[in-house]
Amino acid sequence: MLIIIYFFDLLIFSVYLDFMATKPKSLTKTKIKQMVPTWAVKKNKLYKKFIFSNFSDALGFIVQVGIESEKLDHHPDILNTYNKVEIYLSTHSINGLSNLDIELANNIDDI
Repeated sequence: MLIIIYFFDLLIFSVYLDFMATKPKSLTKTKIKQMVPTWAVKKNKLYKKFIFSNFSDALGFIVQVGIESEKLDHHPDILNTYNKVEIYLSTHSINGLSNLDIELANNIDDI
C-alpha cells in the first residue's frame, strides 16, 4: 500500500513539474504591441475586429480561425454579428497574455 501511495505522489509531482515547465509566460503590453501591432489590448486580452462583405465570408473566416486554434490547442472568444467578427485572445492559465496569444493572432492575420 505504501508503495502505491509513493508512486501516486511521484506521478502527481511529475505532472506538476511538466505543467510548470510548459506554462506560458506573461508578456508586457509594450512587447505585445511590438509583436502584433494591428491588435489592441482590451481588458487584458488581445482584440481585433474583422469586417467582411457578407455573413458567409464571416462564417468561413470563423471556421478557418477554428482550424488554426485547434492546431495550437488555444481557443479564442469569437463574437459574430452578420458580417462582423470580433476576436478576443488570452491565456486563462496565467490570467493574461502569452506567446500563445501572439502566435494565434499572427496565424489569424495570415488567414
